[in-house]
This record gives sequence, C-alpha cells and structure tokens, in this order.
Amino acid sequence: MMPKTFKVGAQVFQIVERAAKDDAMLNEGNYAYTVDEMNMIVIDKDLHETKKQVTIFHEIFHAARMCFESPIKPRKGAEYGEWEHYFIGIWETSMLLVLQDNPQLVDWLTGRKNENRKTNR
Repeated sequence: MMPKTFKVGAQVFQIVERAAKDDAMLNEGNYAYTVDEMNMIVIDKDLHETKKQVTIFHEIFHAARMCFESPIKPRKGAEYGEWEHYFIGIWETSMLLVLQDNPQLVDWLTGRKNENRKTNR
C-alpha cells in the first residue's frame, strides 16, 4: 500500500490521491505534482499501481531538489562537469536519506514486502 507520508531530510511530505476530474493540475495531463510550500505530492488516484510507483519516485526527486538545492549555483556558461557535480551533490545525500528514512516507501516503490527485507538497523 502506498505510504501517505515520507521524509526528505528533516521535512515530512504528504502524498494525497485525487481524481483527475476533480483537480485542474491533474486534468492537464499530469500524473502528479509537488507543492513545495505545503510539502505535498498530489497524484492521480486512478493510475495503475506501477505507474504510481514511477510517478511518486519522480516527484520525490522534485521534493529532494526543493529541500537540498544549494542557493549557490555554477556560474553562467559553466562547463558540463561543474553542472553535473552540482546536481549530483543535490541527489547524493538527499536520495540516500530518503531511502534510509523511509523503508515502507522503499518497499512500496520496489514491490517488496517488509517481512522479506533485511535491515542493518
């Protein structure tokens, strides 16, 4: 079952399911969206389970970027490697924390059951 909340670092995000016909943002062909100010992901409740998994994973990246993005960005005209390391720096800690702090979410995303997981905690 899809979790209703998950952590990104020190912040908790809520996952809300809505019907596309009742939500203008979903009615525009989006499967989901993230509301930064409310720490909320809204997803189309009528999506297939595996489409929901991929979509929520996509939205988690938006949430992680919102929480961990550095205000100091590479300069205009910076080389590819500078930008690449900037974005990797956002994802390396944020995604590891998301995975560590949300075992139920990881189980749901990967289709694993808690009883089949081995943890080192």
